[in-house]
Amino acid sequence: MAETPILPDRGSSESKDGPERLYRTALAQRDYINLELEAMDRGMRPYGLTKSIMTLYLRKQLIPMKELSEELRGQVIAYLKDKQEKSKQAAR
Repeated sequence: MAETPILPDRGSSESKDGPERLYRTALAQRDYINLELEAMDRGMRPYGLTKSIMTLYLRKQLIPMKELSEELRGQVIAYLKDKQEKSKQAAR
């Protein structure tokens, strides 16, 4: 039996319409908007995305950038810069 991923891929529309508990966050408004957008891309609500990320963190399945090799860190940074540039071009 296939294991259900903790963090769904972007573009999945497996949104659960059940009740969502209210929660407070210490995120800046801009970061919260980015959280909402990322959650929508994954077919989730912000609470569910936060829960998934925190679950991955607590299970030590998220790797901090500083723990990556220089080569991998450079690849991740290049990927994120490219993604950001494409996003800016799409917004124009």
